[in-house]
This record gives sequence, structure tokens and C-alpha cells, in this order.
Amino acid sequence: MAVVKEIIVDSGTLYVWHITESLEELRASLQLSAISQERLTKMKSENHQKAFLAVRQVLRQLNIADVDLCYDTNGKPSLCTRKHISISHSFDYAIVAISEKNIGVDVELIRDKIIRLSGKFCNEKELALAPVSLEDKKEYLTEIWSVKEALFKMCNSRSLSFAQDMDVDVKQKQAKISQGDFKINMHYQTFRIEDYVFVVSY
Repeated sequence: MAVVKEIIVDSGTLYVWHITESLEELRASLQLSAISQERLTKMKSENHQKAFLAVRQVLRQLNIADVDLCYDTNGKPSLCTRKHISISHSFDYAIVAISEKNIGVDVELIRDKIIRLSGKFCNEKELALAPVSLEDKKEYLTEIWSVKEALFKMCNSRSLSFAQDMDVDVKQKQAKISQGDFKINMHYQTFRIEDYVFVVSY
């Protein structure tokens, strides 16, 4: 077992794991903390269990102990080393980002359902700029969703509205968050592996 792809970006490093192993294989050589073991036991989905373990395998290869990974009350992960970490998974892939600065990652499988759900996370401008081609539209909307997920992970606020408080410019690879007096502009990068879109924001 090994990290499939290591991607260096301006803000840090991404570690991508293609989940092809069984649960037993992913458990091998892992020393889970009591908290992690309890979380794993409560997961009903095997896909979620595999993703959870794949993330721990990535950390093990980076010589980061499971006990060094903790979560705040909002579910945002952090490392005892004071470095920033962001985690995401979708079906067959898990991704971990490590950085000296705040960072957000997300991975999404491109699916037809994204078109049906687009009105819930896109604003009018984003919808108006959507490509006409079905395949291009699905990739465009998936990128917007993934960027907003990554941004959400970077913020301590749990009240952000994807449609009202976030705006994504796909052409410029820029995004902004605006909620009351809180305003911030961010950059992001995208990567494509098979039918998956990977986003890192910083």
C-alpha cells in the first residue's frame, strides 16, 4: 500500500490515496487511538470506514501518529505539530493536505445529480455561466461545489451559505467569502484523476 500521488502546491502538499484495499488490509499496521477506534466502530458505511483508515495510512507514512490528529467542536481537524491539515474523501479516493498555513481540500466524483442540486449551492451568476454541454456543465458545477466545500473547511463559521456567502470564478480560479463584515478572497487549484475533481484552496 502506498500513496498514489503526491502533489506539491504553493501552500503545501497533497497526498492522494486510491482506495482499492479491503478493510483488513487498511487496518494493517495501524495503531488507532481510543477515540478513532470509537469513531470507526460507529461508522455504518464500509466506504466511510475505508476512507477513514486510508487517511490514517497516509498519516502513518508521514510518521504522524493517530493521536496527533484531533478535531475541534465543529469537526475541523488539526495536528499537534501545529501544521494545518485538511481531509476529504469520495468513494474510491481519499486526500490529505498538510501545510504551514490554513488550507482546504475536497474531492468529488462527477455525477449527474450535481445538476439537480446546483440551485442549492450556486448563486445566479455561477448558474448563468454554466456551460451548455452536459459533460462540461457537470464538471463545472462539481468544481464549484468542491471549491465551496474546501472553503467551508477553512473557516470556523458553520453558518456560511454556499449559495449566498460564497462566489467562485472558475476561469480565474478564485473564490471569495462575504458574510456581513467578514470578507476574504481565496485562490484555488484543481486536479483531475479519472472522473474525480480534486480542489485545494488557500
